[in-house]
Amino acid sequence: MAARQYTAWLGLQSHPPRTGAAYVAVRVVVYIVALALMVLVYGTKERGLVIAPPVALVGAVATWYLLGDTPADARRRVLLSAGVGLLLGELTWAFGYWNVAALVGGAALWFGFYVLSGVVEHGASLNLDRRIAIEYALVALIGALVILVVVRPWSP
Repeated sequence: MAARQYTAWLGLQSHPPRTGAAYVAVRVVVYIVALALMVLVYGTKERGLVIAPPVALVGAVATWYLLGDTPADARRRVLLSAGVGLLLGELTWAFGYWNVAALVGGAALWFGFYVLSGVVEHGASLNLDRRIAIEYALVALIGALVILVVVRPWSP
């Protein structure tokens, strides 16, 4: 019995979608853990070949878990989360050449994860409309501008 509850909690078994405070709490915990792991991995300052797979794995697993609250079947969850992980791995590879503090690089990767997983989750929930797409596009634009202001690549 305990094993069944544990696998349901991990999202390995289907469960009714979370709502309300549980929905928000799960997302906050997943986002905080993902941010911490991405900052730790990016902070090693290893080559992109070394840091991209762990960041991709974190993004894929976190997205897979978040997709547990959508009506997407297991195969679609895996494909969507693998796509987010692949894109994050590519982004990590590019950011590997960026000479910034670990917190800035990790936060930029997390920000990419947030936007990608959010769009994928809304798409899997079948409620991705123009308003939500514009909202995520504006969040991505504002976040990119904030990162550019913090990093100031135009200054010597």
